[in-house]
Amino acid sequence: MDHATELATLRNMVDATRQLAHFAKKKLDTMDVDLHKRFEVEGKKLNSVYWIIAHMAWAQNNLILRSTGGPNPELPWLKFFALGKSADEGENCGVPFEEIYAGFKKVHQLSMDQLSVLSPEKLDADNLLNWEILDGKTMRNTIMHHVRHENNHIGQLLWLVNLHGGKTI
Repeated sequence: MDHATELATLRNMVDATRQLAHFAKKKLDTMDVDLHKRFEVEGKKLNSVYWIIAHMAWAQNNLILRSTGGPNPELPWLKFFALGKSADEGENCGVPFEEIYAGFKKVHQLSMDQLSVLSPEKLDADNLLNWEILDGKTMRNTIMHHVRHENNHIGQLLWLVNLHGGKTI
């Protein structure tokens, strides 16, 4: 596959994956749920809808925007949802969910814009965060990992829809 086709495919995958996240959010919108609720399973607290959505925005900002030299979305709350941060720190950051969700959409739009102008040759270049992912440091690897990472969290969101009493099918 040539790089231009590959980049278009990656871009489509990033967007289609995000559409599934919005599907889960729309399901939750039809129910009266506490988006901060953290269910407990066998003594382990799961992350809330609030935390997962905010963390997905942080991850997309890093794996697509920062790693490829894209624009800064200027969302100071992202730092509370970084890898290794405690769920409690994010839950207590004081940012209303509406602002989190607007930022989630903003980071995605900036990412889609960045993927539209990224040259196909950049896929082979090292990512600007110097992260090793999938046995390499290319921008391709960070974009591919973003899709995998986001899908994992969408699965969690869909479980939360079920735990809140909703149906996903």
